[in-house]
Amino acid sequence: MPTESPASRSRFPWIATAVAVVLLALLAIAFGGARDVQEEPPRLTGELWRAGTNAAPLLVYITMEERTRAVPIIGGSSSFRYQPYARFELVVRRIPSGELVQVQRLADRRDYTDEQAPTILGVVGDLLWVWRDSLEGYHLPNLALQVTPSMLVPTALATREMLPVEAKGYRMAGTLGTLVARGRDARLYRIDAAPPSLATLDPSALPPTNNSTRVEDRFDYLVPSQRSWNTTSPSTVMQKSFLTRTGLWYSLLSESEREGVSRWPSGEDRPFGQVARMLHRAPYTLDGRGHPEIRVDAVQPVGVERLIQAGFVIRYAGAVWDVADPSSSLVLAKSRLGEAEPWELLRLTRDGRVLWRTSIGMSTTWAFLDLASQLAFYGPIPERSPGDRREQVVWIDERSGARHTLVLGTGELAADPPAGGAGR
Repeated sequence: MPTESPASRSRFPWIATAVAVVLLALLAIAFGGARDVQEEPPRLTGELWRAGTNAAPLLVYITMEERTRAVPIIGGSSSFRYQPYARFELVVRRIPSGELVQVQRLADRRDYTDEQAPTILGVVGDLLWVWRDSLEGYHLPNLALQVTPSMLVPTALATREMLPVEAKGYRMAGTLGTLVARGRDARLYRIDAAPPSLATLDPSALPPTNNSTRVEDRFDYLVPSQRSWNTTSPSTVMQKSFLTRTGLWYSLLSESEREGVSRWPSGEDRPFGQVARMLHRAPYTLDGRGHPEIRVDAVQPVGVERLIQAGFVIRYAGAVWDVADPSSSLVLAKSRLGEAEPWELLRLTRDGRVLWRTSIGMSTTWAFLDLASQLAFYGPIPERSPGDRREQVVWIDERSGARHTLVLGTGELAADPPAGGAGR
């Protein structure tokens, strides 16, 4: 009768252990591995961005979704444990339809910090610059990876080894149409994609700033026009008055504000207070220093519309959002007082008529984005239950007031027809 050798006896525990490990892994996959579930719906991380052309704009952003998955445990009392993680996805949508063009999974991360999260750095033509542990350039709209640091061809004093290792080391220079990096050697670098190249940049080539006299500091104050503005209050994107080239000053004033009008008003005054305002107009001239001076005795109301907490929407610094044919401006206001009352966007003509009035569906907003012929607002879904973290993006057509709403957590889209002057 054959007997078991000592060698085979010594191998048996190892074989049994290996079989047990495999069986436990298979059980974990069968019963736990399939459990990869959403804990919180996707929400925006970072800013909204505009890409494409004015005729065919794209909305680009990154979402973060909290998920939990099962992970096998070897030698524990149970076959698997639950592990939380965050999923980051890059999303491209067409405007105004909101049609989903492309989604690209960027990363699944555990125990990450905000600095480690993937982020959009900027847009140059049809190239989207993204930070995902390193610099990457994606072609729009299909999100094919087109540029990596190893592809950049250095010129003159430039060297790839000096590129920043953090997202905050990169900025968009819109006036130059390029991505700029502050290298680890304190030099500025220009990064181009067509062809991929890396060159040193004289800081004096960047736009000047009033915040510092050092040309090197201009890098810190670069603000790309294609990125959304963060807003702590709608008044952040509103001002009370503006000047026309035809020598007229227009302002939204309450009764007391009308009484206190100065001959030298500031165009950047922000509206505040729980008051109703009406459109007013007066002629202005330029004084000896080239500053506008209005005729206070000629300030007159225009039209009969009373607009609660109203202000003109700012398109960019010092300029309100104007729409032609007929000449008009976009205004944010409420239909009644109250913190829970949603803001409305309306189109106000120079003779004080409201052409349309559309609710943005939110009483507070977190960001505002210029989408060419559309205004986008980002914020919480109203009347959320406690703990509900769903968010939405609403964009409204500047000419008609037609509204589109995107629920970020589900991708659900809703389109509303053009609004009328009576409000909605």
